[in-house]
Amino acid sequence: KVCVHCKSDRSDHELPPNQALNVYNRLGIQPPAGMPQSGVAEVEVPGSVGHGYAWVPPGLSRKKVEEYMSQLPNNVVPRTNSSGEKLREKQLLVQLPRQDLSVAYCRHLTTQTERKVYEEFVNARNEIALDIGYVSSNINKAMECHKCSGILETNEMAVIAPKLGDSTGWHPACFTCQTCEQLLVDLTYCVKDSQIYCERHYAELHKPRCSACDEVRSLPIC
Repeated sequence: KVCVHCKSDRSDHELPPNQALNVYNRLGIQPPAGMPQSGVAEVEVPGSVGHGYAWVPPGLSRKKVEEYMSQLPNNVVPRTNSSGEKLREKQLLVQLPRQDLSVAYCRHLTTQTERKVYEEFVNARNEIALDIGYVSSNINKAMECHKCSGILETNEMAVIAPKLGDSTGWHPACFTCQTCEQLLVDLTYCVKDSQIYCERHYAELHKPRCSACDEVRSLPIC
């Protein structure tokens, strides 16, 4: 099968083994020291926090994992061997296109100037915008959901985006991209003007995306 964007074999876009289980691998960054991770060992071991799911928010108890999942639309819950797991894998590819993340996957940066512009954009994005949220199982004070404006009560569960501060929260189902309104995969987001986006649509706020090769461009598109 051929990719509708770049016309290459779709296998070129497949995730390497286990990469779908860890968004840090997809981004090519190290997780914060001491942060618990969901991974192969956790999700496959019966009785573990993540058993039965392809991904769970790090740092939660099993009870809180179930509470978090219960607040999501059923079709996006990443249960193992479910349509929700397949959707998560798809969203990793769509929301975090690898040609946005590393110059190694860009086919059309042919000059040193193009590469420099690309790397400057990536470095700036990684420093000021790109981050991974976390789930606070019991917030210590009430706050307004940043998306729906509903009230998150004291001791209620909320998703926090550190780039916007610990006093800004979302209902789990409200942690979505401002542009496509899809749930942000594995809580990965970019921030601009106090709004959150998937990386794909954050990049498109700054640069046009070529409809043929799916790369963001600073020079004339294909």
